[in-house]
Amino acid sequence: MSVQQIEAVAQAFADAFNHGESPAVDVAAVAGLLDEDLEVFDTVPYRFDNKKQFVEFLQGATSRLASSTFYFRQLSCRVFHDNTGIANAYDSFTGVTKDGQVRIVHGRTTLVFVKRGSQWKIVSAHFSHLPHAS
Repeated sequence: MSVQQIEAVAQAFADAFNHGESPAVDVAAVAGLLDEDLEVFDTVPYRFDNKKQFVEFLQGATSRLASSTFYFRQLSCRVFHDNTGIANAYDSFTGVTKDGQVRIVHGRTTLVFVKRGSQWKIVSAHFSHLPHAS
C-alpha cells in the first residue's frame, strides 16, 4: 500500500470538517473512517476508548457550529508492512458557532491507520493544541 493512500484518507478526514453551512461537520463521513476499536486522545481532558464514544462526542461538540474549516500543514505519512500507516501534521481548525462566535485552534495531529480488508481505518488518533506565542 502506498503513502498516497494514507494521504488521501487523512485528507478525507480533514475534508469532513470543511463545511460552510450546517451541518458544519460531516460526522457520518468521519465515522466511516474510524475503526470500531478506536482510541483517541483529544484536546479535551479525557480519552475515548472506542468509535461510539468519539462519534457521540463529535456530534455534541459540533452541533453548536454553523460552519467550520480544518486543514493540515506539513502532512507527513508513512506506511509499514503494507497494513499500518501513520499521518502526522500541524492542523488548523476554525469553527463559527450558530451565535457567531469564532474559535480558532492550531495544533498537532497524529492518525494511525490499519488496513481492514480493502479500507484504511483510523485506529488511534492524538490531537494536541500548539502553545500560544506570548
